[in-house]
Amino acid sequence: MKKILSLFLGIVLMLALAACGNNKKFDIVSTCFAGYDFSREIAKGKLSSDMLLKPGEELHDYSPTVSDIEKVLESKIFIYIGGESDSEFVEHDILPEINKDKTIVINMMDVVKNGGKTYEEEDPESYVDDDEHEEEEEYDEHVWNSITNAKLISKTISDAIIKIDKNNKEFYEKNTNDYIESLTKIDNSIKKVIADSSKNLIIFADRFPLLYFVKEYNLEYDAAFKGCDTSKEANPKTIESLTKKIIDNDINVIFVIELSEAKIANTIVDECKKSGKNVQIKTFYTMHNVSKNDYEGNVSYIDFMIRNIGSLKEALK
Repeated sequence: MKKILSLFLGIVLMLALAACGNNKKFDIVSTCFAGYDFSREIAKGKLSSDMLLKPGEELHDYSPTVSDIEKVLESKIFIYIGGESDSEFVEHDILPEINKDKTIVINMMDVVKNGGKTYEEEDPESYVDDDEHEEEEEYDEHVWNSITNAKLISKTISDAIIKIDKNNKEFYEKNTNDYIESLTKIDNSIKKVIADSSKNLIIFADRFPLLYFVKEYNLEYDAAFKGCDTSKEANPKTIESLTKKIIDNDINVIFVIELSEAKIANTIVDECKKSGKNVQIKTFYTMHNVSKNDYEGNVSYIDFMIRNIGSLKEALK
């Protein structure tokens, strides 16, 4: 009996230790990829960073687990978007429990509203859903797709990092300045592509979480959905309208966002072929989350923007 009891207690202890091992603590926790990547570029390994989303997971469908909440509560810096996709669970499950004397909280949309570029309430455009005949305002929470905003958010994260680790202030300041310089180079490259291009229109056969990007660079655009709503499918009139615009404007590249199934894009490509028009599908990275391969390959915001620049150059020929 004693042997059985000892064995049982041993198993319980092993399980408890395993559970503790799975709850690794991180200095900086972000709900999405953008905040996670900005923080690791500045901390450069002196502080640990993590994101709540698993690679490939859709933020709009995400709900935090108990261990996710514990991870945030044990962090020194917590970064979240502050928009529709994460505010509900952050404000309901996390902020009431967080100790703000221990954890610095950064709301990226609030950072932008206090000095960056924000468009979600500024002269919102609208469109008509042909199925429901309802007018909807355009809304975008992906504030980091403006390079101006990315710089501001990175600087805010840098200030928070320095606050919790003053001994390495010069190290973090250098990393921040280097990163801001890299973002400026990306900005200049995008501007050059647009200046050298014969077109100014991009087509997204997908959701459209890039209002900040097109506004920053004065690009014209059309999309299957104005925003990031995952609950709808494009109706035939939308597909017909986009197909006509592609043909009329001699568009050779249409975009989908990362992790997209590209169903609408493939349908539009088929419709264009019927009219003798060949169209390529390319991915434009919006960076709320990344694929497992890109995550494991440590692909960064800068890397994704370089990919976007190449695709944009092809689309605007």
